[in-house]
Amino acid sequence: MNTSISLAVLSLFAFGIGSFLWQVAGANQAYAPSYMIVEGLTFAAVGLAIHVINKHGFSLSYRMIGYGALGGVLAGVAVYALIMAFSMGGAGSIMFPVSRLGMVVSVILAVLIYREPVTVTKLIGLGLGVSSIIVLSR
Repeated sequence: MNTSISLAVLSLFAFGIGSFLWQVAGANQAYAPSYMIVEGLTFAAVGLAIHVINKHGFSLSYRMIGYGALGGVLAGVAVYALIMAFSMGGAGSIMFPVSRLGMVVSVILAVLIYREPVTVTKLIGLGLGVSSIIVLSR
C-alpha cells in the first residue's frame, strides 16, 4: 500500500472516530458552540505541534488563507448541524451516511477543477458508495 493510501486510511479512522464524538456530544446535550471551540482549539494545537516538529514556519499565500477560512466556516456549519441533529435525537446510523454524501460534491469539484479523469471504474465505485450510503440510511 502506498503512502498516500495509508494516510487516507488513517484519515478514515480519525474522521470516523472524531465524527462519532459529535454524536456523543449531541446525545449528552453538550452546547454545540462550546464543543466546537474546544475541538477547534485542539485542532489548532495539533497544527502548531506539527509546525514545531517539522521546524517549519507559517507560510501560506493570502489566497490559501482565504480558502482555509472558507473551509473553517463550512466545517463549522457542518459540525454544528450534525451535533444539533444528534441532540434532537437523530440516529448516527442515518445522520452519518447522509452527511457523507458530501463526498459526491468533493468528487465533482475535483473532476471539474483539477480535471481528474473519470473512468468507468471510478463511476462504478462512486455509484456503489452512494448506493451503500442510501441503503445504510434507511
